[in-house]
Amino acid sequence: MHIDSLLGGGKATPFREAMRYAVLGQGQRFRPILALRIARLCGHDSPHTLRAAAAVEILHCASLIVDDLPCMDNSPERRNRPSAHVAFGEATALLAAFGLVALAARSVVEQPCLPEQMPHLVRFQTHLLRTLDVCGLCEGQDLDLRAAACERAQLRDCMNELKTVPLFELAARAGLLFTDPQSSLAHTLIAFSRQFGRAFQLVDDFLDGEITDFAPVEASLRRAEETLAPLSPAGAQLLELVEVLRARCQ
Repeated sequence: MHIDSLLGGGKATPFREAMRYAVLGQGQRFRPILALRIARLCGHDSPHTLRAAAAVEILHCASLIVDDLPCMDNSPERRNRPSAHVAFGEATALLAAFGLVALAARSVVEQPCLPEQMPHLVRFQTHLLRTLDVCGLCEGQDLDLRAAACERAQLRDCMNELKTVPLFELAARAGLLFTDPQSSLAHTLIAFSRQFGRAFQLVDDFLDGEITDFAPVEASLRRAEETLAPLSPAGAQLLELVEVLRARCQ
């Protein structure tokens, strides 16, 4: 599925180009990959789960536009090229972020489906929007902005729980779109996604030099692996993602 199919027709404008720019740049795509592997594990791989996985990535890209703004982290580069606000101006970049959030939310339910599928899509859409609000990305960014330099190490885990973990949990919920959310399988995969998100952020912090001891990184990677023990050997494709994180540190 291409973002142009979600943007629809119409004349190319800087606003639309900024949205495409933010989504189609280089990226690891861990979140949609996680979603699709979970959907495959659950036996529910479908166009609906593909669209839900894409919505997670679109939401993530919108959050990166905001993170980079001068009033936030003031980052001039993202993914080895100018940040959206540098390439298109602050106003257009901010509008593009709003546009991508709306696009992610509506794309989940704007598709043909059976009547019994719609409640599952609406439930996921609710989770997607909840990921942004209190106890989610916006609150995490606010905490990040307010944290003094001497507090950052102490608050790192809290910020990660708000800024990084929710998007990985959302990715799992995309893969679990048509799986009973109260099942033991769903609980196991949600627990894995959250621990994987923690490990993902610790790996990034290690590679950025924010933490120098690899021991807590390895401990977090092992905890992610351990959460999949009840699914062995079905969780092999998810264990591969943990190994990819581990390999990045070597």
